Amino acid sequence: MPVNPFEKLTRKTRIKARLFRMKLALGRAFRPSRIVPERPGPANLLLLGIDTLRADHLGFGGYGGGPISPNLDRLAGGGTIFTEVTAPAPWTLPSFTSALTGVMPGLHGGVLSGEVRNMDQQPPGRLNDGIVTLAAHLKKLGYRTAAFYSNQFFAFGLAESFDHHEYQNLPAIDLAGMAQDWIRRHADQPFFCFVLFNDPHEPTTPTADDLAKFLTEEELSHPEKLAAFARWGEPPHQHLGFLDDPDSPVSQNSVKTKLAIYDATIRGVDRVIGQIQEQLENWRLADSTLVSVFSDHGEEFLDHAEFARQWNHDPREIRGIGHGHSHFQELLHVPWAAWGPGVQAGVQCQEPISLCDLTPTVLDWLKLPPLQQPVLQTRLESLSGNLAGLLQGCSQAADSPFSHLSGADENNRIILAEAIAFGPDLVAIRQGHWKMIARRDGFVLALFDLQGDPDEKSDVQSSNSEVVVRLQGVLTLWQDSGTGADGGSSSDESWDDLDDTVRQRLRDLGYSD
Repeated sequence: MPVNPFEKLTRKTRIKARLFRMKLALGRAFRPSRIVPERPGPANLLLLGIDTLRADHLGFGGYGGGPISPNLDRLAGGGTIFTEVTAPAPWTLPSFTSALTGVMPGLHGGVLSGEVRNMDQQPPGRLNDGIVTLAAHLKKLGYRTAAFYSNQFFAFGLAESFDHHEYQNLPAIDLAGMAQDWIRRHADQPFFCFVLFNDPHEPTTPTADDLAKFLTEEELSHPEKLAAFARWGEPPHQHLGFLDDPDSPVSQNSVKTKLAIYDATIRGVDRVIGQIQEQLENWRLADSTLVSVFSDHGEEFLDHAEFARQWNHDPREIRGIGHGHSHFQELLHVPWAAWGPGVQAGVQCQEPISLCDLTPTVLDWLKLPPLQQPVLQTRLESLSGNLAGLLQGCSQAADSPFSHLSGADENNRIILAEAIAFGPDLVAIRQGHWKMIARRDGFVLALFDLQGDPDEKSDVQSSNSEVVVRLQGVLTLWQDSGTGADGGSSSDESWDDLDDTVRQRLRDLGYSD
């Protein structure tokens, strides 16, 4: 049996998990099952969020390192897969909030403010008053709602919109058990259950068996080295964010180790998702439960360390690791798949879309009324939408306020990302295969042709000035609309202003000092 290199790091969590399993088992007799398989009315909704999951680290996302997500590949293959999804922000709070409201971060308020953002020193804002969440909308339509999450940022306004919400810093298998116990007791009415798995997020501590799928016996024989990479290595000389030469063989070997640990956590979550679906089938709820899996953002493993050195904008002086600090594809390109009632089977949508489309599309699959946001201006509605027409092979109508800026790409929708957590206020603008990263004041950092350069290695702004001008026009329009300019917490707020329990939960995830 492989040695678990993370045994010391996870001792408290494992004890806590055992206690929770005992609690669920002992209480089951006093919490009778209320499962009604053939209940009339709308379908149930089960949303599974996987924090920090890159799209290219799933089998259906093109992963080439072996079997990493066999369950998700199988289940998603029987439903609908979106292959070109852009997260509206490169970190948890603004991205999940946009997914569950259909509202861009600059409008919903769950962002940082100031000329240079540094979440290590400054907490983000909470969900603005008046923003309607998917949970609140479904509750009004007669759904029972619950959220189980292992990232405290979900409780900055989102979690509170559910009837029941519970934070536990536990592995996916235990969080799934809590959610399944709730479903078992509430499935006599339509339910909406959201589960946020945090396993790929730091500290990444997969099981020894999962890790053995990605490392050799020789690599597994150095548990102290592996334990250091539960985060990013031991500072300063082994820490991946402070490497003098990221391309050296020693550095690349460290990246390989870190990636193996990351991939092993994904395989563990995939196994849990397979078990969740199997339980739904055993309860005869699979045919009446729409299941959708998605991520909030990805993770960088020195993919753009050279750009990080050139731009030098991260106030932590960390280069090329983690998330929240850039708008490159390794952070913004996220997976989204769904299966179950209302979802087309065997469909793979390759058109660029936004994670803001999730809520309106899910409601269409459920055949329920669309969610209305009272604060949205008509001119901004094109930034999220129901994808039913697109999935039927129809092109999106070019009725966007940005359509007059489209030029040769008039049928290509504008997709935005914003809400940086570490650095200046950056915005990414994508239209078709073009993607521009710029400061909100209009200064362009880079332009990429994702068709010819999907890894974003070459800045081509000097040879494509007309594209730059067109996308700068979009940025100006977005800025002039008064959205995203400075929302969120004020720059003089600190982590000390938050509850001690909240701060400790976020420290456990490496968010604050």
